[in-house]
Order: sequence, then C-alpha cells, then structure tokens
Amino acid sequence: MATAYQSPNYVQNQPAGTGHGVYKTNTSLHDTSGSISTWALNDTILFGWLPRNAVVQNVVLKAASQLDSNGSPTLTLDVGIVGTPQLFKAAITTVGRAAGASVDIVNTVAAGILYKNTTGARVAVIVTVHAAAATPVAGTLELDIDYYVEDVAGSNP
Repeated sequence: MATAYQSPNYVQNQPAGTGHGVYKTNTSLHDTSGSISTWALNDTILFGWLPRNAVVQNVVLKAASQLDSNGSPTLTLDVGIVGTPQLFKAAITTVGRAAGASVDIVNTVAAGILYKNTTGARVAVIVTVHAAAATPVAGTLELDIDYYVEDVAGSNP
C-alpha cells in the first residue's frame, strides 16, 4: 500500500506567498529613481525598505544611460542600507560611466548577499554617490533587490 507524505506546509495549511514557516517566497524591492542631474559627492537616493528578517539574495543596480560623460569619468556609487551604506557594494565603477545602459550585479556572500535584517525593524535601502561625476549628466538609476523573509520568533506559521 502506498503512503501519503505531508510537507509541513500542507500539515499547517500554509498558504503560498506568506513567507512564514518552511515555505518562503522570494520578493523584490524594485524601483527607479527620479531624474538626478548633479551626481554630487554623498548624494543619497532612498529606494525603499527591507522588512525585518529579510535575507538578501541578489542586488542589481542599473543606469539606463550615461551619468558621467567626461572622457575620464569619476562617478562611483555605493549600495547599502542606512547606517551601512556600502553593505552590498562600494565604489561601483561599472554603472553610469559609459554611453548606453550599464549594470552591476551583486551576488556574492562577501558583498553582503545573505545579509539578514536582524534590527527588529525595517531598514531603508540606499544608493550613495561615493565619488562625484566629473561631468554630470541627468539620468536615473534602477535598483532591484531579491530577498525572502525568515520567520519572526512567535509568529504564526
């Protein structure tokens, strides 16, 4: 006689997409900045929030066009959270320095991947201008962070 096995999600009648229990759902924080024209040192762009117990899996920063048109561009960008602005990447030189679209993908543990927000509150995700543009060009940045949320102690599964 065949045996029917039940996963913890099934036993707990766990609906998909809640992020609790064994079943975790990937979520994305995705947004595009408004048009920025200065790209000055320490300019900060607030992109959104990571909820408590969010575990970051992937970070992608993209510019749709050139943001520093100088022949020797100096623009560099940091991606992190408030209080740790270089958590995911420091001094990115691959975004916004050349004509056309450009992207930087962060997917290594050394660069903050698998960071877990254990602050007990949501944290703001930021991009900071690490070094100003030599010849700034108005443009936008796009940020995509993939994460899942682990159980919170005492939460109902």
